[in-house]
Amino acid sequence: MIDENTDAYNEGKALLSKIEPLMPLLNTYVKFRDGSIAKLPGFDSAQAWFAGKVAPLAERMGLTIPADVTDFPVYVQNMVAEGQAMLKQYEDGLAELEAGKAELAAGEKQLAEAEKQLAQGEKDLAEGKKALENGEKELAAGAQELAEGAAQLAAGKNDLEAFEAGMALVDEYTMVCYKNEPIYRHNGEMAVPGPEQRLGADFDWKKYDENGNLVTLRNGEPYLDLDQCLVVCKSFRESVDHHVADVTNELYMRLGLYVALSVTAILGIIGGILGLVGKRGAFVLGIITAVLAVGCNIFGLLTRYHGYTYPLKDGSYSGTLQLIAIITFALVSVVFLIVTAAAKNEAEKQARIEA
Repeated sequence: MIDENTDAYNEGKALLSKIEPLMPLLNTYVKFRDGSIAKLPGFDSAQAWFAGKVAPLAERMGLTIPADVTDFPVYVQNMVAEGQAMLKQYEDGLAELEAGKAELAAGEKQLAEAEKQLAQGEKDLAEGKKALENGEKELAAGAQELAEGAAQLAAGKNDLEAFEAGMALVDEYTMVCYKNEPIYRHNGEMAVPGPEQRLGADFDWKKYDENGNLVTLRNGEPYLDLDQCLVVCKSFRESVDHHVADVTNELYMRLGLYVALSVTAILGIIGGILGLVGKRGAFVLGIITAVLAVGCNIFGLLTRYHGYTYPLKDGSYSGTLQLIAIITFALVSVVFLIVTAAAKNEAEKQARIEA
């Protein structure tokens, strides 16, 4: 009886599991039939859509719907009632099993009383006890199988819940990657686009069936298309690599500019000292200093020294001050060149007069 009821339970559960995926299609069928949905692509009636789409899909899921079914909701109601009846058979069997246990306990009591009253029936009583022990073993084995089946059901439920939780984490982490902020330069220009800017605002990583309907989990949350999630992760890595490359390029450009300015400043100082002590070469160094200073500004303009992206270590940004300083340095270098040129001309003029 336990085996038969367990088979009925498993059949009923399997039947209901085949029906469950059809419930969203049932809602679509009712809406189409009642006119809530005007028309589905390729079908003029709910019955035609049912025969062309729902029945083949159910066949692939292991549920064969007879060709003479013309009322899909009624058919599903009958199948649900049949599955529930099988489950009820299992529950009724458990109740009968408990009643059998009570009867068994009453029988043991009667046997104990019979031992006192019928001394001559000891042999029959011993045989009865042996049969009773065998029955108890069988009953214990059946109870163990039932407990193992319940444990397997609980383990399957835990696995399903763990899978759903994992899907939620993947969705959350994918959204974090997708919403990674782009990098903007100091002047407002976008330097490094984020994944959302690369993939577009309408990019989606949810999974849809062949009819364009959203696939959902048991808890109603969307089922994820992991390939699309990987696309987001790849775009995130590309954005990070782009960011690193942009930081490296700007760093090298700034270092090059600072080295050139340092060299120019040193040459300017040397030229100034030579001019103060009346040594030759101040004019040549003035020319070199002026050319380098102007060249630093040209190089800086080509490498965005007026709109760098990344601030200093303390979080401050010195782009504007730097721009003014370098331009001022170039102007001073040009003035220095003019002064040294005038001094050179004056010295040559004085030399000609003395000659």
